[in-house]
Amino acid sequence: MNLLNGIGPMELVFFALPLLTIVISVILQLVIKKKLVVVSIVFVAYLIATFVLFNSTFLIWCFIYTFISFIGTLIGDLIIKYGKKSV
Repeated sequence: MNLLNGIGPMELVFFALPLLTIVISVILQLVIKKKLVVVSIVFVAYLIATFVLFNSTFLIWCFIYTFISFIGTLIGDLIIKYGKKSV
């Protein structure tokens, strides 16, 4: 059974992948605690996916998702910062 059954390409590009990017970025930031490393991992993953799964027109989305990943790392930093204050 296909995991993405019923999801069209536009829903994937506008909803599923951005949400997945934010969630993965926050989790990686909580584990690795290095913004540049997390954003680089996401960029390389999307760059590989651009040429393996999609086509070269997906490259602009690669950069957009990298920026979204940076926002996710900032959210992860806030969780780390305010999580230590409450303990």
